[in-house]
Amino acid sequence: MPAELRTLNTEHLIKVTIVRIAVLSDIHSNIEAFQAVVSDLEHRIDRILNLGDLVGYNASPNECVELARNIGMISILGNHDQAACNPILAENFNIYARNAILWTKKNLTDENVRFLSELDENFRLPCGLACHGSPANINNYITLPFQARATLKKMKKGGRGKLKVCLFGHTHIRKAWRMDVRGKVAPIEIPLDGMIRLNADEFYLLNPGSVGQPRNGDPRASYFIFDTQKHTVTFKLVEYNVASAIKKIKDAKLPEFLAQRLLDGT
Repeated sequence: MPAELRTLNTEHLIKVTIVRIAVLSDIHSNIEAFQAVVSDLEHRIDRILNLGDLVGYNASPNECVELARNIGMISILGNHDQAACNPILAENFNIYARNAILWTKKNLTDENVRFLSELDENFRLPCGLACHGSPANINNYITLPFQARATLKKMKKGGRGKLKVCLFGHTHIRKAWRMDVRGKVAPIEIPLDGMIRLNADEFYLLNPGSVGQPRNGDPRASYFIFDTQKHTVTFKLVEYNVASAIKKIKDAKLPEFLAQRLLDGT
């Protein structure tokens, strides 16, 4: 990791030329997957952006928060981050997610809870907006065509200049949606090489999938690189030590289901 990435902070972002952004989401306390993605980046990027949920589900919350801080990654607030600071917000989670949040809250250091509590709910880029669930709410899902259409229409109505891209997470499924100049909304098929070229006249929703608990049916950690100069988004899949992550889940006595889904990528 280049030293300059560790010395930059959020306040400096608008003062430097950011061309290649690594966009991660839903790390979910999986330090093995997180480390594998960071190692995969090497010198190819200018900045790392996390779309929320550093913690939850898996068994290494402190390690993930500390790595995020050490590499100077910009992080925004996810619903699991929020619930780890205030567990009453996990009352509507499913039983597996709720049990994991209660364990996470118990095990997080005070310093790392404070870090999570201070995260913003979105982050504005020159070309668009980064959020966790949707621009309106961190708990919203964008999975179905009508949800994508509603978000893109709001972007088109309220957008000015270069505000053409919304980066979002929460679903754990890598996905890209496009609204063309006629207002037609459709998903974009991600090609084998992972690269999508963006058209300056169109609006986009882009989800990198999940680093720590992918649900694409592929157990590899997922992220993408957004090149703001070439107007490309390149999706990446990275193998990591799944067995180690599973052992930590079992040692922590977290739900067995959380271990099994890492193997299946579901």
